[in-house]
Amino acid sequence: MDLYGLRTRDASGVVTLDTSITPIRSLKMMTVAGNGSFDQYITIPEIQAQSFVVVDTLEDRGENTFSPQAWYTPGQLQLRQPQSLTWQVMILSQGGEPFSAPGSYGIRTFNNNVRTQIDAVNKVLTVHYNGGLNIGFQGPSSGTQIQWGDVNFPAPITTYERPLIFLNAADYMMVGNFYVKGRPGNWTGFRLKAWNNHGAHGSTALHPMQIKWYCASYQAPNTPTGEYGASVRDAAANRTFVTTANLALLNSQPAANAFIGAGNPITGGGGYYAPSQQMPWTGSYDDYVLANALFSCTNIIQTTQPIRANFGGFLPGNRSILQMYCDNGSGINPLTANGRTLFASRPMKPF
Repeated sequence: MDLYGLRTRDASGVVTLDTSITPIRSLKMMTVAGNGSFDQYITIPEIQAQSFVVVDTLEDRGENTFSPQAWYTPGQLQLRQPQSLTWQVMILSQGGEPFSAPGSYGIRTFNNNVRTQIDAVNKVLTVHYNGGLNIGFQGPSSGTQIQWGDVNFPAPITTYERPLIFLNAADYMMVGNFYVKGRPGNWTGFRLKAWNNHGAHGSTALHPMQIKWYCASYQAPNTPTGEYGASVRDAAANRTFVTTANLALLNSQPAANAFIGAGNPITGGGGYYAPSQQMPWTGSYDDYVLANALFSCTNIIQTTQPIRANFGGFLPGNRSILQMYCDNGSGINPLTANGRTLFASRPMKPF
């Protein structure tokens, strides 16, 4: 079996990049403008059959921050009720596309279906910060609930686009109302809300949710003097990739890209109803889920409850499915969680 590609090590001899075993997806960022229609179709040739596309907001509206429902097919993006706002579109490739223009800079390898593409246009995601949160009920007898998790980054992320926040948990996780704090060029942290429900999910939901997170962006980190490795720069000498960074690997996708109605809804007094939706997940406790679009609210505009909170995560002891609900106080016009705006990820190097 022939292996082609690139391998780098640090000063201690530890491998920092091996393209024969580490697939890396490249990332193209762009923005689109809503035209106020109910359904808007936008031609984007860069979307290919095996692309993953995430549509995100560029705004901070607090806990009511919302992203539109979005679907995509090769060459086309569909947005539902995009209003007249500007939306962030992230196209994640498998590394098989040609370089975008003559004179592009980069590295491409193909090793027995392990693909790596790093270039000056389609950048890679780099892990910048990571940490943990303890939210939710603090024990069956404590009577205490920490409803919000609030994170401030050590320093702002300075990209125009919002950074991507990935979540994992020791076991049970049920969160929603996610948003990134700040504004384009100055993203300062994120917040999310605990939605644990012991009536629906048993006694585990009465205990703290131990959540792990990391923040990834295509903003390239600085390389300390004396570090070993390889880097890629664009024509303007801006660094687009460096092997000393910890990359967010995008190589573990769910088995399906859509949610179906499955599981029991959450019901309550006054006609409260949150429909249950599920999709197959990876089965691995090492995989993080992208929070940006999945756990943000949806705005359906022409109703008495226009802002709908999407909440969900992982059921106790089960990583074979991803569980989602849509908060719906009236039981009318329930929404379906958008499965085509998420993917699984994990850091290349352990924290």
